[in-house]
Amino acid sequence: MKSNIKNKKSKNNILFWVGLIAFVAFFVFLTVETATSGASLAKLEQDEATLIQENRDLEDAVVTSSSLNGYEEKSQELGFVKPSKIFYINPSDVVAKLP
Repeated sequence: MKSNIKNKKSKNNILFWVGLIAFVAFFVFLTVETATSGASLAKLEQDEATLIQENRDLEDAVVTSSSLNGYEEKSQELGFVKPSKIFYINPSDVVAKLP
């Protein structure tokens, strides 16, 4: 009878320790996964901030390059100048006429 009770207590002790070890292992696993997810989230947030700033810079570049001042500067760099004298043609004047 005593050996039966001891046997049950030892089985209960073994089950308790196995359960406790499994619980601790699961808790450690969840802690590691949470920390990893936090690091990944921080990296993604940093990437998002970088992309937002890059998008703003590109928007500024588009606005600057498509402004009239930008076109004027670009045309001067390419060698275009404002004409010194402008000729107007009347609609009644013949510009190109066959003989």
